[in-house]
Amino acid sequence: MKKRILTGDRPTGPLHLGHLVGSLQNRVTLQNEGNDVFVIISDFQVLTDRLDTKEVERNTFELLLDYLACGINPDKSTIFVQSRVPALAELFVYLSMLVSVSRAQTNPTVKEETKATAKGKMSLGMLGFPVSQAADILAFDTDVVPVGEDQLPHVEQARDAARTFNHVFGPTFKEPKALLSKMPRLMGLDAKQKMSKSRGNAIFLSDTKEEVLKKVKSATTDSGKDIVFDPEKKPAVSNLLQMYHLFSGKEIKAIEKMYEGKGYAPFKLDLAEVINAFLDPIRQTRAELAKDKTYLSLVLREGTVRAQEASETVMQKVRKHMHYDYPSIFHHGG
Repeated sequence: MKKRILTGDRPTGPLHLGHLVGSLQNRVTLQNEGNDVFVIISDFQVLTDRLDTKEVERNTFELLLDYLACGINPDKSTIFVQSRVPALAELFVYLSMLVSVSRAQTNPTVKEETKATAKGKMSLGMLGFPVSQAADILAFDTDVVPVGEDQLPHVEQARDAARTFNHVFGPTFKEPKALLSKMPRLMGLDAKQKMSKSRGNAIFLSDTKEEVLKKVKSATTDSGKDIVFDPEKKPAVSNLLQMYHLFSGKEIKAIEKMYEGKGYAPFKLDLAEVINAFLDPIRQTRAELAKDKTYLSLVLREGTVRAQEASETVMQKVRKHMHYDYPSIFHHGG
């Protein structure tokens, strides 16, 4: 049965291999299965942890290029820009009146920001970040939100907001369900934390062959020379083996056998080659698309119009249930 899907990213920089295996491939599958996929470029939410906005427009186009190059089809999926859909800001206002400060503070993203900043330095926008995400999800009558395990609380926040609204104003929203990615979390090249653009441990989808080779050669390894999959004793090598498996399709046991007694240097060179071979078609598609700014603008414009229409349908129901649909005031002369 066809489902409405809501997923997306903040335009804060290029996407990397972790995004590819953790979410992008899943989005393409959901799209190709015939679901109604909405992909949000969450430009408002860039502001939750940074105020330098000079690169937001460029990053939005870079994000779009990554989406299209990885197989998200604008004829099947709706790609849109958050700040250009007025319903999202309106619904955020309504929901923010229903969510307590203490409930917002239980969200892991807010908790992490609380630890990272000195007391009193958190912005009101960061505190409201989970409510903004709830508005994004609920405004599209979303059935399913694909997430990693660490993002489950964000979906639960949306479900809570939906329940509260329905209790106060009457049945309006579905309670969206989370769809967990089946892919393992891809750790960064430092093997310490998950791959992240802010931690300098990522291979980006837009990296050149030379950049990939340089990054893989400098990737963290463990003591010794044996290339074996043992996440407890050899976490760094196990992480690189996992990458080799994901991007070559070879089983880990077969890879171990290939490099028995060979050491890390030839293994890393071949891993870089495997990743580059995987990224080549993405790079080529990306380069072709980047030449046509008119087409890219059209994709965003048409997707955003579709998102405006879909969210407005939901908001008409929201306003009616809240008694905020009082047009008569504006229809009487005087």
